[in-house]
Amino acid sequence: MKLLSRFGAALLMLHVSWPCAVFAQSQLTYTTSWIGNTFGFGDGTWVQQDIQNISVAPDGTVYTNAPWDESGSEIAAYQNGNKLAVAGNTHGWGAAGGDAIAVNDTYLYAAMSIGNESNALVGADYPPANQTWFGITRRLLSNIATGAPFASGIGNSANVTKNSFLRVDDVVSGVDAGIRGLAATDSEVYVADTYGNRIVVFDAQTMRQLRSWTVPSPGRIVIDSDATLWVICGVGSTGGMSVTHYSEQGAVLPGMLPLPAGAIPAALAIAPSGQILVADNGPSQQILVFTKSASGDTQLASTLGTRNGIYHTVTGTPGNWRFNGITGLGFDQAGNLYVSQNGEGPRPVGSASVGEGAVLESYGLTPAFAAQQLNWRLYGLTFVDSGDFDPASTNYVYSGSKRFALDYTQPTGHEWSYAAFTLNRFAYPDDPSFHLTRGMRGEPMMRRIDGNLFLYALDPYAHYLSVYRFDATQGQTAIPSGLLAQNPIPGNWPVGQPSYGEWMWRDSNGDGVVDAAEITSNPSTGSTVGDGYWWVDAPGNVWLATPLSGIREMPLQGLDSFGNPIYQYANAKMFPMPAPFTRLGRIVYDASSDTMYVTGFTSANPWNTTLWKEAGPLLARYDNWSSPNPTLLYTIALPWDPSADPPLTTVGVAVAGNYIFVAELYTQKIDVYDLRSGEAVGYMTPGASVGNTSGWVDVYLGISAVERDNGEYVVLVEDDARAKILMYRWTP
Repeated sequence: MKLLSRFGAALLMLHVSWPCAVFAQSQLTYTTSWIGNTFGFGDGTWVQQDIQNISVAPDGTVYTNAPWDESGSEIAAYQNGNKLAVAGNTHGWGAAGGDAIAVNDTYLYAAMSIGNESNALVGADYPPANQTWFGITRRLLSNIATGAPFASGIGNSANVTKNSFLRVDDVVSGVDAGIRGLAATDSEVYVADTYGNRIVVFDAQTMRQLRSWTVPSPGRIVIDSDATLWVICGVGSTGGMSVTHYSEQGAVLPGMLPLPAGAIPAALAIAPSGQILVADNGPSQQILVFTKSASGDTQLASTLGTRNGIYHTVTGTPGNWRFNGITGLGFDQAGNLYVSQNGEGPRPVGSASVGEGAVLESYGLTPAFAAQQLNWRLYGLTFVDSGDFDPASTNYVYSGSKRFALDYTQPTGHEWSYAAFTLNRFAYPDDPSFHLTRGMRGEPMMRRIDGNLFLYALDPYAHYLSVYRFDATQGQTAIPSGLLAQNPIPGNWPVGQPSYGEWMWRDSNGDGVVDAAEITSNPSTGSTVGDGYWWVDAPGNVWLATPLSGIREMPLQGLDSFGNPIYQYANAKMFPMPAPFTRLGRIVYDASSDTMYVTGFTSANPWNTTLWKEAGPLLARYDNWSSPNPTLLYTIALPWDPSADPPLTTVGVAVAGNYIFVAELYTQKIDVYDLRSGEAVGYMTPGASVGNTSGWVDVYLGISAVERDNGEYVVLVEDDARAKILMYRWTP
């Protein structure tokens, strides 16, 4: 690794604005729009980021549940393509949603959990220290935001769900005892206690336990027209899953469904015709339709949906009947079918997964399933997702796992359409996205090398840089190509990673599997590169802003025979800490002009551990960066007051055309500066179309920008609060 000597006395400063600048107070004239959600929150509605299960009322109202939605819509109601209600009180203060839901004529029953926030919450409403409660919240169907209390109900005494929680399991914190199946009649509620290996039946009115019986790891439950039950068994087990038939008293009945080889049952429904529908989360990604004979035998009669779902040719292309991770099925009294999906399927036991984006669809079916038109579809596709533009076209935006097509002539909120899903868990199960913290592919940098498109992606806090290539033979799939890690990854994946120091992987045999022989370590750097920030410039060179050791460049060494970018530690170049910084936050390098933009901390505004996510209070532009004597052209004092309420700090930087765009972390503000002079131009905040609000920019690479051919600037900002990406459109 070569250390370049510079930034000493030879540092040139042509025009320096030291930290006493006055921030621009003028709000720019712009349009606020969004990408990835059917609703923008302008009317107060949004599609939740994950749906783990649904229950459909006779009138077509669809009730949903998931363990987590960033803005508290874990349990919600939808009808005719509109959002009707949010249940609430399943988010924060120890409360979380769950994996199952059911309704009868009077009540909604939903799985949820109650914790104590690492023992910070005490009292009768919360479990004892180091414990978590898993159970069911009962709500009034007439108003799902209101609890329906019962004599043995507990918890939530501070709000309208007082005494409406039924505790099923009390476990040590960290154990997943989530309820994964619910079904209800007007007299009884059937609960799949997956953790306890049993079905428990409660009185629907009093919530007193009536009976229970042993079932191996039960999941989804559906009640047949003869009051018998079909139950998915073996959830989370290594011995395979089945769909078993039980009497309402718990006796095993004939008719266990003959699932095809490789099928993974994920959801159940009974069609108006009496047929049993099973969502297959295996490679088929279809709905399996079973018929029953008079003797109780069952057989696979047909399927609904395109074989392989979204992974059918052209792989990754969404569309009608191209399912992707079904989590729930249901029918209304008119025979319409409802399907929920999240790109993964039901949450694995012990997983904190929140899916890869929610899709809720309704299809009109004839009794013989002949007419299969789409009624409506809702999207909540992004969470902790940033967006970036294809360098070849500003009409295409990529998130970590999706591609969106933009038509700028359409009305606000309608510019985008869902064009591709780029993950492929069946073709590339060793994709780092499936082995690292959720959101690994959430923060994209799109680059073109020799005309070929590449996706470089950061996890939310920039520990890892993953590399993906595209090949027309693989459809829309982003093929795992490489991975650069600042430190070893906790756990047992991948085999062959070093126990100390940084390392990288390149898919040298082209199979998308992280083989031990393909891993290269760099122990000499030890922990000096830890908690740094990755940046990839337009030609494909990889830069790393280390916190204290300066900036490193790993020049692209070309592409291998499979089209993977080649990087080598031996070719790295190290640039010392640029004055006046003492700690680095973010970098943006423009290779076309040899200009480096740096944010970070100084002795006047030092870093501390409470600012671990921040970009820093100072931005500097360095011209002729690669020369022996780079020029510090100017510095910008960024908005900064960590003691304010809310704190005033920065989190992300983007450069496009003649402007620099800086995202503030807590204040929903984008500050704009003239790239040429460093002078403040103005600011943008969320407009009325998105309810004049957004969530925090909660990731390191949470903003990107581009200048269109017509001079308009389009700025994309991560908004995990309501499952979308904010889009600002501004013409200077």
